[in-house]
Amino acid sequence: MNAPDDPIAALPRHTITYRILNNYRADPIRTVDVYASPEEIDFFRKQGYLVREGLLALDQIEELREALDEVTGREIEEGRAKVSTGAGFGGLFLRHLMEKHPAFLDLFRFAPTLSVARAMLGPQVQVLPMTARISYPDQPNQETEWHIHQRVHTEPPAPFFSFPHVLDALIYLDDLNDENGLLSVVPGTHLETHQDVPPKLCEYIPGQVDLRLPAGSIVLIHGNLWHRALPTTPRGTVRRMLILPYAAAWLKLPSYGDRPADGLMQPLYKDADAETRELLGLPEGLY
Repeated sequence: MNAPDDPIAALPRHTITYRILNNYRADPIRTVDVYASPEEIDFFRKQGYLVREGLLALDQIEELREALDEVTGREIEEGRAKVSTGAGFGGLFLRHLMEKHPAFLDLFRFAPTLSVARAMLGPQVQVLPMTARISYPDQPNQETEWHIHQRVHTEPPAPFFSFPHVLDALIYLDDLNDENGLLSVVPGTHLETHQDVPPKLCEYIPGQVDLRLPAGSIVLIHGNLWHRALPTTPRGTVRRMLILPYAAAWLKLPSYGDRPADGLMQPLYKDADAETRELLGLPEGLY
């Protein structure tokens, strides 16, 4: 089966109209054009992940690869990044990518993922700092253990605890295959809010799903979904992945990495409209 000429245009679509209930002004209306079907949104809700195979065009993949290679080379040369070969979380991690290259900033309003985030979290969504993970075929331990990205539950649960939902768009710039390393997920585990992920676990888990996908694919996951990256092997190639996270606009920003004081996103804060301020997580952008 041939891939469509425009994968984004081929996505199913539907609209959701929200009314934001508000005590002090007229209830604002937000209509979201969702790049997914209602059935896909329901699958995401129940299973904790949604696959978008081959979503990016080849020229966009190449642009993002070149941008990531440029940032990687600069940060390694400056001593701000180093490939980890320790067990558990091998590879190279880079933070705040939208501040460091305009190619990543182009994804700030990427409708195929942003609209799904608004469908899952409500209309008031912010874009959290973008991260990259790169694994290498000539380095050991280029895998991750089973882990989650966001959970702060307590035992016993607090009566008014607010569940912090975060969605991550995992953007793969290289093929996911047995040589480069697969993505494994355990469907439904995002709903197991008080079950600990066993530490240092890299073994098979009953019910896990292994995803083999071409470069340019995106996997949207709930931040609490159990998942891991299988090893990149000497037979494979470099495996580059971007993490584009979304959260409710009022959620506190994470503190990973040092945010550049003169980054490329700084102009967005000046004379920004309400939607841009909301996407930046600024209170003045909220209704």
